[in-house]
Amino acid sequence: MDKACFSIMPFADGFDDIDLIIAESAAECGLQYVRGDRRLQPGSILPQILHDIGRASVVVADITGHNPNVFYELGIAHQIKGPERVVILTQSANTSPYDVHEFRQLDYRNNQAGRAALRANLPQYLRAAADTQADQEIWSVVRGRLPRTRLLVRDLQRLLDNAGPNGLQDTTIRIVAGLGSLAISDHEPANRTLEEGYAESLLAERNTLRKTLVRGARLKAILNPPRRFAESMHPERLRARYERLIRLLEGNSDIAGDPQAVADDVAAMKQCAFVLSPVPMTNLFIIGESVAYEGMKRGGAGGYEMTHCESNVQALREHILQFDSLFDHSLRDMVRTHPPDGRLLEQLRIFYREASVC
Repeated sequence: MDKACFSIMPFADGFDDIDLIIAESAAECGLQYVRGDRRLQPGSILPQILHDIGRASVVVADITGHNPNVFYELGIAHQIKGPERVVILTQSANTSPYDVHEFRQLDYRNNQAGRAALRANLPQYLRAAADTQADQEIWSVVRGRLPRTRLLVRDLQRLLDNAGPNGLQDTTIRIVAGLGSLAISDHEPANRTLEEGYAESLLAERNTLRKTLVRGARLKAILNPPRRFAESMHPERLRARYERLIRLLEGNSDIAGDPQAVADDVAAMKQCAFVLSPVPMTNLFIIGESVAYEGMKRGGAGGYEMTHCESNVQALREHILQFDSLFDHSLRDMVRTHPPDGRLLEQLRIFYREASVC
């Protein structure tokens, strides 16, 4: 959802004119207008709201009436986008809660003159919010597997869209994972406990990452493969991913009926460097020097229910330095214990056999 305006307002009578004014003002600013209650997607509402807020350029929240749902979503918007990208509307600025007084607000009256003034003034507020130079998502928590995966796909696609004539040769993607995104397989069994669209989004994550590698990006991955397949860990899914990754390291692909995808699989692997680490770690996905996603989960649950999204420049540098140090240490340890080169493929085969008999 590029260049979008997400609207938060009470679902009540008396706001139709305000809704229309926000929509017209967004269109004047070249922004797609989105209201969460009008989304037609199935599934839980909150992950969709989180996803839409995260991808919007600017958020408008009408706090008139001090509706609890509006304040809840306003807090989410401030957390994800930062206050600079949120415009607060109100018909009662004098009675607004203390915590929102310091933020950008546009007070209006809900009469003909007041609505005309709002229509005249709102576009400049939207432009200021959308064009702010403030860093986004310095500290942002993304909740839900599907929103996290869609954000990864978005940021990888942006990387591709902004690639220059030399491709992505100066870009490194760093991953800490069990088996990694490239191991996501077309042959994983359906999991009905996960929300609709999640499996497709995982494949999009794999495919978009593969495109960046084909365009010249490098992948450095620290893998901490599961050494047992408990039922809660969805063993058939893990078997499919293990088998795919092993085939890729052998120079093959598990994709059938798509010669171009097979060729891209093989080409992408030439851009990858993998190491194994026995140290359990949180999942980490660092895209160049722009953003890092640190995922957390409970036990062997599928996907990451909560993800810390980091885009602060200094914090990203520290993430990258720590990752590179751990990568180098793990590589030296692999070579020391399994000379001459760490024998990555051999170790993965052993891990897979061990896990499969548990």
